[in-house]
Amino acid sequence: MMGKPVCLIFLLALSLFASHLNSLPLSTNKRWIVDESGKRVKLHCLNWSSHLNATVAEGLDSISLPDIVAEMKDLGFNCVRFTWATHMFTRYANNSVGEMLDSKGLRGVRLGIRDYTPSIENMTLVDAFDAVVDEVGKQGMMVVADNHVSEPKWCCEDRDGNGFFGDEHFNPEEWLQGLSMVAKRVKGKPQVVAMSLRNELRGPRQNISEWHKYISQGVTTVHKENPNVLVFVSGFNYDTDLSFLKKRPLEVNVGNKLVYEVHSYSWSGSSSDDWIKKPVNQLCARIMNGLKDRAGFLMNGPNPAPLVMSEFGIAMEKTDEKNNRFLSCMLAYLAGVDLDWALWAAQGGYYIREKEQVVDESFGIWRFDFRTLRYPKFPQRFQLVQKKLLDPSSNVSKSYIIYHPLSGQCVNVNKNHELELGNCGGQSRWSQEGQQIKLVGDGTCIKAIGDGSPISLSKDCNNKQSSWKTLSTSNLHLGIIDGHDQNLCLERESPISSKIVTKRCICIDDNPSCLDSPQSQWFQLVTTNV
Repeated sequence: MMGKPVCLIFLLALSLFASHLNSLPLSTNKRWIVDESGKRVKLHCLNWSSHLNATVAEGLDSISLPDIVAEMKDLGFNCVRFTWATHMFTRYANNSVGEMLDSKGLRGVRLGIRDYTPSIENMTLVDAFDAVVDEVGKQGMMVVADNHVSEPKWCCEDRDGNGFFGDEHFNPEEWLQGLSMVAKRVKGKPQVVAMSLRNELRGPRQNISEWHKYISQGVTTVHKENPNVLVFVSGFNYDTDLSFLKKRPLEVNVGNKLVYEVHSYSWSGSSSDDWIKKPVNQLCARIMNGLKDRAGFLMNGPNPAPLVMSEFGIAMEKTDEKNNRFLSCMLAYLAGVDLDWALWAAQGGYYIREKEQVVDESFGIWRFDFRTLRYPKFPQRFQLVQKKLLDPSSNVSKSYIIYHPLSGQCVNVNKNHELELGNCGGQSRWSQEGQQIKLVGDGTCIKAIGDGSPISLSKDCNNKQSSWKTLSTSNLHLGIIDGHDQNLCLERESPISSKIVTKRCICIDDNPSCLDSPQSQWFQLVTTNV
């Protein structure tokens, strides 16, 4: 039996999730996704695949369905981007899970599902889809139903026949039929808060006129069948480019239900090796500016709309320098604009991928067992971006959090009035007055002492040591000019220390030969009003 404190916490969590689902459906308010009361709902989701050859949610042969969802919820996710293939509904709707697995030579997977979630084995593929969606809702989480491909298979390549309208396996009429079927099917499931029209449009057939034609039809089809759900719209080149909407906006009449999505990986727009071969500040600045130019612009202007980073991720067990640099940059971007997001991916592997069975997914947050984290630092590294930082309905004055993307931690003031990194749940709040960064409600400011010295708070603010500027092209260095006209930047003292010091700034100029990692010095003023 649970003790009283644990029981109370559990009941409180249940009531919070229940009240959250009771405030559905969701809609949009300018650049924000909001609930029925007008309060912002920030989606921080995990991608979970069911679109591959087996056409059933991955992992059910290793762990029960309720336990998978519980693992996601325990890691702080509030929604699942659940993928599906058009043909699952238009061609294979009456096939059972067991029959499909047998046809792919996956007898072992079938026996595993029989052991862990036996009710799934003899369901039709579409009923199994429903079962997953129902369990996600039962545990208080939301669902974004994502049309990933038409033909069930691994995604994505330029010429895989699934890339753009009219490709070999991408019949627009059948696609619309599938959208209609799924929209109807989830109409009575309030936890399905959104439907994504298509994942990563790509390939040589891409063109603006057909995009507008078919995307408009897709949005209208979903909205007609299920006016409660948000409709997610993706752009060109593997969902990295929506810039064509600057000249020709999407004109659809679906009220406040339209949301755009974008993807970003270490190789998006460049080579992943660039993160170790080129100056990191410049590369991160290019990534951030590129996201703003190709998608982020949609959140601004006279008719702003919500944007969701519906895919990004890293090789979770290979958190080497290349992966770390990209992830630090991406977390800084997500926190800086407080973007909704979905991490790729939940599954640690696939039943079958293309023609190979039992295939590892290095980007999976868990291993095959759906219990062992590939990246144990995940809870700390992602803690801030899982929080809602801005809310259009809030009456709280804006302030700043000082965020350190490399560690995922925030700057706190300790009992000795020194600055240190710590949990972002109880982080200190800051204001900026000119070039002074002050502790809210205290009046003291951040003051540098010298190269290698700890940072502390002081009431003596009118001097060089208290005049902070954002340095480098990435805008992720906070620095001062010392008495010797040298730039000193905030820096975590060491990988095993929480202490913050000032040291000579790393690669803040545009010198192409400076390839040292500046991540320990990346600190960001993140705006919040909640």
